[in-house]
Amino acid sequence: MGAKGRSGRFVLLFFLFLGMVLCPGRRAAAQDNEGHQVDTAALLKAVQSIAALTVETKDGGKNKGLAFLIADGDRAVTAAHLLNNAARITLRYRDGSEDLSSGLLAVDWKRGLALINVPATEREGLALVQTDINPGTVVQCGAVRDGTYGFVQFTVSELLQEAGGGERYTLSGDAPEGNSGAPALDKAGNVTGIVIETGEGRVLVPSAYVAALAPDFPLGSWGGGAVLSAGASAAAPEPGLLEEADQAILDFMIVLFNHDSIYRWADEKTGGRGFLEGIPQDLYDSQTRLETVLGRLGRATTGDYLRDKVIRNLQEVGHSEVAAVNYFIQAVIEGQESKDWGARPQHMNKRSKAALNIAGEVLLSGLPDIHELYGSSTILSEKMPRDVKYYLGVEKRLVPFALGTVTTTGDPLRLLVLYHDSLGESLGLRTGDKVLSAGGAKFGADDSLEDLKALIMESLGRTIDLVVEREGEETNLKIDIPEEIPENYLLPPIL
Repeated sequence: MGAKGRSGRFVLLFFLFLGMVLCPGRRAAAQDNEGHQVDTAALLKAVQSIAALTVETKDGGKNKGLAFLIADGDRAVTAAHLLNNAARITLRYRDGSEDLSSGLLAVDWKRGLALINVPATEREGLALVQTDINPGTVVQCGAVRDGTYGFVQFTVSELLQEAGGGERYTLSGDAPEGNSGAPALDKAGNVTGIVIETGEGRVLVPSAYVAALAPDFPLGSWGGGAVLSAGASAAAPEPGLLEEADQAILDFMIVLFNHDSIYRWADEKTGGRGFLEGIPQDLYDSQTRLETVLGRLGRATTGDYLRDKVIRNLQEVGHSEVAAVNYFIQAVIEGQESKDWGARPQHMNKRSKAALNIAGEVLLSGLPDIHELYGSSTILSEKMPRDVKYYLGVEKRLVPFALGTVTTTGDPLRLLVLYHDSLGESLGLRTGDKVLSAGGAKFGADDSLEDLKALIMESLGRTIDLVVEREGEETNLKIDIPEEIPENYLLPPIL
């Protein structure tokens, strides 16, 4: 079914099914759009216990999602990520009435669940039931759109087994965004789980984990400074989980940096009629590594607001980067088959460049969050390679000019690509050179091309000795450093 058909089906499902559930006077049992029997009276009753959640944060922001009442109606369950840095929590029900939550009762950061206190009313809490959940299981999930309360239908598509023995499930189906924390109900209106919106899509966390939240957890007031982040003792995500997420983020960033370099190298290598030689194996290997760490990143959702936001941004970057290389591969294959870089290969190559540009724009938009996380994460600040730090701007480059090279973290002084008319070319360097020493200073594995650039900056107007490995042999060069770096080689101030 095409995108247009899926969109139309979503509208039909939400509004017609919604109308069926919420309009009194209908028969108590009915069929949804897939022919499954549902108890409309039970769902009509259940919707009274679902609230639209608005979280006002201490920095003036707002998070929106859903919550649902359990127990005697004096507790509500929601998605933990919505509560990060919470200052005021408002629950608005279908009848228009509102409640303020006075504090957090319990949180399970690993699974993204939170239990909050709400004033006791005549509203009943929804019943939690444990039931078998398998691929193909259909659940009715709470949803609110434009002030209308109802349900949408999801189908369980895949079991995601957790390392510690727990489990959650991916959900498929069309629904409006912004309903994280919704209850998933069986056909009788009982809660079988909670729906969490993550960077990888919607997941269903079984009700057993909701029931396991400690109801006697000491109450912490929102106004009293409770901050759901890595600094709060009771509400903090598990340290091990945060470390795993930070390592997944770091691994992705390193592979992304190298993948971008190898893509640019392959692009240069296939220029002219080089496309007739086909795709370099290194590019296929790099693409596979990127897809692997991208998948690992998608499983690293923690419930920590900042980390999950960074993860979602990097996932979007990664998908665009993968698309860029896939288009490039198609372009080269088209050129091979036709033995000509004609309209079709050029079209695919332009799409490749467009996808690469999008990846760069998305990454740029997420840099403020990456910088914030870098400042608080020991793993990122201590383990990130220097060139990746410069690439992301979390550390300032030593000097503000470019040599016009492409390198990798595994061999940072080897010029994988040296562009034509670059500063490096004007100094006598070549693609493939590995810089061993300059001006008597030797470079090692912990050094960066930035160190060579710093030495060049210190040697303006002078001639220095440069030793490179070229075609397997050491080659001695004498390079004349200009008295001033030409303006066209200078980097923008933000870098």
